[in-house]
Parts: sequence; structure tokens; C-alpha cells
Amino acid sequence: MEDIREAVKANLGALETLETIIPGFSGYKGKEIRREADKLLRVRLTEELKVLDSDIDAVYEDIVNNKLAATYEAMDAITAMMDKITSKVEIADYGYAGFFSALKIREDALDRMYEFDKALFADVAKMKDAVEALADDVAEDGGGAAKLVKKLKDAVMDFDKKFDQRKDVVLKLE
Repeated sequence: MEDIREAVKANLGALETLETIIPGFSGYKGKEIRREADKLLRVRLTEELKVLDSDIDAVYEDIVNNKLAATYEAMDAITAMMDKITSKVEIADYGYAGFFSALKIREDALDRMYEFDKALFADVAKMKDAVEALADDVAEDGGGAAKLVKKLKDAVMDFDKKFDQRKDVVLKLE
């Protein structure tokens, strides 16, 4: 995945580029660039989670059509967790503090938060793999569905727990 921070810098206008070299303002502008990049990264992450949620819904529909009732409860829990996760990612804080704020956020902390958010895409890939394996199993005979649903649920729960650790990164900003 490309570094969105570089894309944000590359799209600065003339005035914004000037702002990056003005003493006393350049640090503030650098932080704004980092915040914007993290926000864009989370928008992309949210989009991927919404697609994944849709894929999970489609698999759940196949599970119901194949009457694999032993998996219904876990699938209900998974769909509820996906809604919660998507909302959390979408509204997550991105380390903002205004120019005159008493709270000063260091650039290295913003970079850590960006890297943390970027690493979440690997967890999304794990969830996608689990959904694909479940979909393949259900399409065949559903014999391993219960085990694969548990694997998917574990992956979703792991993502949720990991995202909750993001708060620690944000708290380190203060």
C-alpha cells in the first residue's frame, strides 16, 4: 500500500507549499498533513470494512439458504461486530489539536498512529480470507462451516481488540 502522506504532500497548492517552509508554521502544517493522511487512510479502511461486511452478509444468506442452523448465532454476532467495528473506524479520532491549543501533539506520535492504522489492513486481509474460505465451504456442502465461522469470528474479534488498542496510541499523543 502506498504511503498516503506522500500523496497528500504531492497535492499541496502553492500557498500550502509555502506554509510548509514558514518558520513556526511549518510544524503545524506538517501535523495537518499527517492528520489528513491518517483520515484518508481510515476512509479507505472503512470502505474495505463495508465491502467485507457486505461479503459476510452474502455468505450468511447462503448459510441460511443451506439451513446450516448451527452457525446462525455466531453469524449474528459477527454481523453485529462488523457494524460496530465499521462505525468505530469511521469516527475514530485522528489526533487533532488546533494551532493555539495547549495540547501539543508531536509528529512522531501522529506517524505512529498512521502506521498503526496502516497495519490494520493486514487484519482486514485475514478477515477476507476467512470469509472466502467460509463461502467456498458453504458453496460445496457446508461440512466445515461451523469451524470456519468460528475462525471468522475470531478474526473479527481480533480486529476489534486491536483497534481498541489504537486508543493507547492516541493517548500517547497528549
